[in-house]
Amino acid sequence: MDNKERAVKTYDLIKNGDTEQAKEILITDKRLLEFITPFGTWLHVAARAGSLDMIKFLVEYGMDINTNEGVPKSAPIAHAASVGEFSIVQYLYDRGAVLDVSDSSRNPLFSAIYGGHLDIVKYLVQSGIDITVTYTGDTMKNMDAYEFAIERGQIEIAEYLKQKVDSKWN
Repeated sequence: MDNKERAVKTYDLIKNGDTEQAKEILITDKRLLEFITPFGTWLHVAARAGSLDMIKFLVEYGMDINTNEGVPKSAPIAHAASVGEFSIVQYLYDRGAVLDVSDSSRNPLFSAIYGGHLDIVKYLVQSGIDITVTYTGDTMKNMDAYEFAIERGQIEIAEYLKQKVDSKWN
């Protein structure tokens, strides 16, 4: 197997939850740890696959939890937030993941809103993420998290965020 074939096999193994075999490949060929898939680093792939075991292995191996890769180009915490992987969001945050609000596509709160994950929204807010930051771009104009939740039809999330903003100002 060449490097590309190993990378494809590793991706499939992580995506399908066969972390032991994926770990074996990565331990055998440490250069593969540096490989960036179209979906990001192995941390990004494991975050989207919901594999906390694989995340822990990769973090212990020294992978950077704040690397912005994949589609969208964001950190693994944002990828985990978008697919509702609460335990992975919590684990990464506890290990120093930055709550990057520099761009809407990197903002894990916007990722959680996009995916409709109220539990992760609450966790991120309680962890101190800035809920008032606004973005203007191709798809939004001066939009904050509350307005984004409304636009996405996430009414319960919007109500929670409005309550938090109101209590901050009162």
